[in-house]
Amino acid sequence: MEYTTNEQNEKYMLQSVTNALRIIELLGEYNFLTLTEIAEKLELGKSSVFRLVATLEARGFVKKDKYGRCRLGMKFSYFGSVVLARMEILQASRPHLEELQRNVRETVHLAIWDDDWNIRFIDKIDGAIAFHMQSFVGLPKTCYSTATGKSMLAYMGDDFIRDFLDHVPLTPMTPHTITEPSKLLESLDEIRRRGYCLSVEEDELGLTCIGAPVIDTSQKPIAAISISGPTVRMTEHLSEYPKKVMDTARLISENLS
Repeated sequence: MEYTTNEQNEKYMLQSVTNALRIIELLGEYNFLTLTEIAEKLELGKSSVFRLVATLEARGFVKKDKYGRCRLGMKFSYFGSVVLARMEILQASRPHLEELQRNVRETVHLAIWDDDWNIRFIDKIDGAIAFHMQSFVGLPKTCYSTATGKSMLAYMGDDFIRDFLDHVPLTPMTPHTITEPSKLLESLDEIRRRGYCLSVEEDELGLTCIGAPVIDTSQKPIAAISISGPTVRMTEHLSEYPKKVMDTARLISENLS
């Protein structure tokens, strides 16, 4: 009998480890949860949750407050910093991102693929003028609604894009999100022609982003950068900002080669 990769993986999975990781993922979504709340949300027995949380707490991965509520421990900050510090893309891009931010004075992001269908922000430099946006380092996002995500998706190849459209529902993030596969394909064609992605309020209302991919030596996108700011300000600079983003992405790509 032959097994698929997923079935082979499931054969060797330990349920206790899986449940411990589910607890970690759940606590990543909430500031604090009680043991009862964890048990209810994960549909696990309270005794099992108690033992798992006790183990995670002893290893520093979970912390309890004086009321017995659980949150993620600071050990995750350590592991996060280690992982990010080892990523060559961060070291190669940071000086160029800082220079870009000084030139445009808007918020600058660096994103990478998080899994097959999503991206994750791994660096952010806030703009000089305060503007609230729903982004932070470590935040995963859908790729089809963001400038960084679409600028990478456009260069992933036809087979990847078809597979993406077969698996990912294009759920609207705003009234301006592209939700029809045919229109998304047109948008990706336009990105390839221009060399950059212009996203006007597709992910957040009031927010316009300009993104461009960072290409490795195999001509595949390994990351993307973007400028993000309020639509009213960004609209005034659409004749100059795209070139600045593309030039910065090219410099980062050259640093990695």
